[in-house]
Amino acid sequence: MNRKQVIGKAILPSNTECKVIYSNSSDLVEVQLGGTSLRFNADSFILLNELLRKAAAKVIMQTAIVNA
Repeated sequence: MNRKQVIGKAILPSNTECKVIYSNSSDLVEVQLGGTSLRFNADSFILLNELLRKAAAKVIMQTAIVNA
């Protein structure tokens, strides 16, 4: 049985719906952003999460410098 569950959900400021869906049986993560869908194996998704977290921190640092 392919059990999928929504493990994250948000509405972006542009009213675009964003969902993260995990399939336990196939160990796949699907990121749905509006009409776009990206699929990753769970290990790759975790690496992508780290990449985005670090990039977001850099954006925040740049924004703080520009707005200072």
